[in-house]
Amino acid sequence: MEKIKSNFFPALKLILKFSFSFAILFYMVQSGRLDLSVVKRGFSHIPFLLGSIGLVLFALIISLYRWGLLMRGQGIEFTPLQLARYGMIGAFFNTTMPGAVSGDLIKAWYVLSDHPGQKKTPVLTSVLLDRILGVFGLVIVSASPLFLNWEVVWSIPELHKVALGVLALFLSVVLFFSYIMLSMWGPLASLRKKMEGLNRNRLGEVVLQAYDAWTSYREKPMLLAQAIFFSAICHLSIVMVVILCAQALGDNQMATYQYFLLVPIGLLTTAIPIAPAGLGVGHVAFAALFGLAGSSHGAEVFTMLVSLQILLNLSGVFFYLRSPKIEPQVLAST
Repeated sequence: MEKIKSNFFPALKLILKFSFSFAILFYMVQSGRLDLSVVKRGFSHIPFLLGSIGLVLFALIISLYRWGLLMRGQGIEFTPLQLARYGMIGAFFNTTMPGAVSGDLIKAWYVLSDHPGQKKTPVLTSVLLDRILGVFGLVIVSASPLFLNWEVVWSIPELHKVALGVLALFLSVVLFFSYIMLSMWGPLASLRKKMEGLNRNRLGEVVLQAYDAWTSYREKPMLLAQAIFFSAICHLSIVMVVILCAQALGDNQMATYQYFLLVPIGLLTTAIPIAPAGLGVGHVAFAALFGLAGSSHGAEVFTMLVSLQILLNLSGVFFYLRSPKIEPQVLAST
């Protein structure tokens, strides 16, 4: 009975997520907010399509390399083939089973399964930090047009709230890195000493291990800087994909700086595990954000982008099928 429940509820959750996504898509199509004939026309422009595919693949390779850097910061070395295998398996599950079975967790399972003597805390820390740096890369890309085109952005009232939100997120990025770099200085060092009492129980010990693994990157500032740089490059590539998709659709309403300001915000909404691959939620977000800049094709552009990403991520099934199955208890041991 317990086994039936453990299989039923994740499946039900996944079905509800897909149902929610397709309900939003159906509404947007019926209301005219998403025109699939426009999307079809966009995919018919082969040069733009090939350029977009190349940039999506490049962004994926950069993201895998970034995770490899973070793993190296924890003393774990991977070959390019291993990075591709773990990363593509994670991408496959992130696309097909969001929220139910996290692709990041599956990726960690395979790493620990292949390396039985490896402690789980460094692996999980690198996976979590990789996800966080992905978000930070989006914030940095979005903040760049604010600093380069401040007067232009601020001259458009519709963009004021977006600009203030981006600045707040950018400040949080600065504070995060400042904390890591100064974690052994003054009051912050004394905070770490006060945390020693957490070793008295198992949960506290895990928290302390995670904290130490997290702040250990202060000893490798150049590695951390490289990781955030590659994160920004990854998302710059995705913004370029969006620009190419918009060009394929014949949408010339938005200035280049507006893409770099608005697209990362739209992508941030898809990071919330409400729907598979951000379907539905991303469509609404892109339609609203592009509307602020006078474009009516935000939903169509997102459809093209997410279609390319899903097709690429689904190729991870080949790595998954060629890999031995893992035992669920792998993460139960440190």
